[in-house]
Parts: sequence; structure tokens; C-alpha cells
Amino acid sequence: MWAGQELPFRQKQVIILFTGVFEAATIHYAVAKIFGPLLFGRGWCGYACWTAMILDLLPYKVPQRPRRKWSFIRYLTFALSFLFVSALFLAPVRNLERVMFRAFLIGNGLYYITGIALAFFLRDNRAFCKYLCPVTVFLKPMSYFSLLRVKCDKSRCISCGKCKKVCPMDVDMTDNSRKRKNGTECILCYECAKACPRNAL
Repeated sequence: MWAGQELPFRQKQVIILFTGVFEAATIHYAVAKIFGPLLFGRGWCGYACWTAMILDLLPYKVPQRPRRKWSFIRYLTFALSFLFVSALFLAPVRNLERVMFRAFLIGNGLYYITGIALAFFLRDNRAFCKYLCPVTVFLKPMSYFSLLRVKCDKSRCISCGKCKKVCPMDVDMTDNSRKRKNGTECILCYECAKACPRNAL
């Protein structure tokens, strides 16, 4: 292209798709959120999520109220996010890079605002992770098959229920089945293992 000449819209899209930024994002999702969970499940949520990092500073590490049946909202959040990003690439948007950057900042701001508000409303630091986070749409199916899992030694377990009380994601760790209650929600925080008086986990 000649200096100062404007690139056609579709050509800009192709360049954006194949720049290092796109490649880095693809690798990130592949390792952390699509194929990685086959190995470490929702470990991303426990140790690497920057939203959860802030939420874990709030006072409700142990949920103070029963879990709600609101998990369907995460799929709506995912659908809206997907439609928005698709529209950006399909529609002839000017200054696409600037719009995407602003959308990134606004989106993350909304994550923190809603996450903190939900934490205080439901007295549960991880309420955002349970009900709203669209990333879990990728994580949950793969987590079902993860190799790294917390398991219970039934010969040691005395069914005291302490592990269930401290679990921030309401997982039934005493059940070793992959179909255990909220099984794909485990973030490998090991709070259950710390609380177990018999080292059964």
C-alpha cells in the first residue's frame, strides 16, 4: 500500500485476525479455557482469573447464602458477548481497533462492578463466577473430563460436612463421581482439603 492510503475494511479485518494479538488470544483460550481444563479443570478460575483475584479480596470467601438457580444467565451473557464481537467484525465499523479497546475496558469494568455488587448482595465472593461469567461456557464441558480432581477417601471420611460448608463453589467433594453436584464448578482451591479433619480429600 502507498503511504497514507487507507486500507479497505475487509483487508483491515484480515490483518487484525492474523496479527500477534489475535494469535496470543487464541493461544490463551486454547491453553487456559478450552484444552487446558482437560488437565486442570477450572484451575484457571482458582489461580489466574484477574476478575476473581479482586473478588477474592471481599469478605465472603465462604458463601453465606444457598446457591441460586441462576446459572442460565451465564449463557445469555455469553450469547450477547458473542453477538457483539461478531457484529464488530461483520459490520463496517470505523476505527475498529479503538472500538475493540474501549469495549475491552468497558466490559472489564462491568465485570468488576457486577461481580462486587453480586458478592455483597448474595454474600458470596464467587457469585459472579457461578451465575454470570461467560468464560465458564468454555470451561465447564472440558472440566467434566479433567485429570486433576479432588477425590475423597471414603475409608477416612466421617461425613462431617465441613468440606461442603467451606467450598466457595458449592461442590460435593465427598462424591467421587464425575456427575457429583456442581462437579464442573470446582476451582481446585483445596479449601475442602484444608477443612477436612481426617485428611480424606
